[in-house]
Amino acid sequence: MYFEDLTLYSYSEIHSGPNIYNIGWLDAKHSFPTGVVSEDILNKILKMCLKRVVGARGFHQCNICKNPPSGPEVPLGSFPVMTEQGELFLGSAEIRVLGEEGKIYAAPNLIYHYIKGHDYLPPQEFLDAVEQWEPI
Repeated sequence: MYFEDLTLYSYSEIHSGPNIYNIGWLDAKHSFPTGVVSEDILNKILKMCLKRVVGARGFHQCNICKNPPSGPEVPLGSFPVMTEQGELFLGSAEIRVLGEEGKIYAAPNLIYHYIKGHDYLPPQEFLDAVEQWEPI
């Protein structure tokens, strides 16, 4: 599912609102900005992925990968990553990040993989919001 960065969120009508913006809804058919994201921000995003928001019934596979992960322990379409709590399968939920002036950024939890595996560079205002995030 592709949505351009910083467009109004519309993936789920139930979870949408006037101040929610898309970040990181990538697709192989659309180009995206690339660059370096700090390890600190990447680690915060991974911690956010542990708090599932807007869960789905299945997994959205990364169609940018030429050889996606597979195997008997990997749910079809998911992308596994190791966390302090154990293995986490990305691709079936979103993260939400509160930004300036009440903006909320909605991203698929695959954003962690997109940044780490494909050098995706989210908009600076999203990165600034992640930088300010503190786990509760």
